[in-house]
Amino acid sequence: MKKYVVLLFLIFWVGNLLVAQETQTRRFVNSLYQLDEFIKRQDKFVDYTNTDSYKGTPYNNPSFLSGNVYDKNKLLASNVALRYNAMADEIEIKESLETPISKARPLPKSPDIYVKIMQAIFVFVPYQGGIEGGGYFQVLYEGTKVDVFKKLNKKFYPAKPAKTSITRDVLAKFIDNPVYYLVSENGKFYELPSSRSKKLKVFGKNEALIKKYVAENNLNLNEEEDLITAVKYFNSLKNIEL
Repeated sequence: MKKYVVLLFLIFWVGNLLVAQETQTRRFVNSLYQLDEFIKRQDKFVDYTNTDSYKGTPYNNPSFLSGNVYDKNKLLASNVALRYNAMADEIEIKESLETPISKARPLPKSPDIYVKIMQAIFVFVPYQGGIEGGGYFQVLYEGTKVDVFKKLNKKFYPAKPAKTSITRDVLAKFIDNPVYYLVSENGKFYELPSSRSKKLKVFGKNEALIKKYVAENNLNLNEEEDLITAVKYFNSLKNIEL
């Protein structure tokens, strides 16, 4: 009998917890409407909703995915629908995956607020202490001394109408152009050049050790996984300095 009482209590407790989380999520999402801000769905003379009018995507992922919103370590909203608009540098949020896209709103930009979209974590980093000029970064790896962040930049190429009757219109195009950064304990960002050899120089006085480790393990620093592997090794060294 005692077991059944405990089980009923757990069911009741979990049920109340889920209701509380849903209520908190709904309140948070509804509060975004009061900001009177709208998502930048049209940019560079392209209607993002008309996916047949361009190639590529202005988003990290064109589909909304399930995720959570946090204020520091406090959960603000759970199981909401999120996606990152790389062109506008906005996190778009709606209450659920089933919610109409017209109900989506941009998440307020704050260094205290971060999101987890499936397994991807996005943080907002201010510029010189201010929101203006700051931007979202994806956290690829958090180390003991040095982290790896990615800025999901996009290059945009406008549509080109056909010049003659025998040529075709060229659709507008979005091309990924990510930039990677090493981030120190004190929050300083070190941009990694596109060249593999120049990337090594960012490791400062440990450049020779990293170069040897990369060669011995046949790593390509232009590949995300290999870059993270090299930074993990870098974090294992003593007296590291960028």
